[in-house]
Amino acid sequence: MTNDMKDFLVKMTQIANNAVHNAQEENRRLGIPNVYSINGKLVYEYEGEISSTPPQWWKDFDPALEAKKR
Repeated sequence: MTNDMKDFLVKMTQIANNAVHNAQEENRRLGIPNVYSINGKLVYEYEGEISSTPPQWWKDFDPALEAKKR
């Protein structure tokens, strides 16, 4: 791998990491859970906690029903 390619990959990784961190912070500010997959299992981060179960309102949310309301 050339040095130019390495430099490019480092820069793209930095850009992607910054975008993810910004999105995570915005979700926290808005009260939206950050959802991760760890070993194939969904993990939810919300209200300062990490849980394997989503918040109740998340379980109750049905995007199909919300679209019909519009």
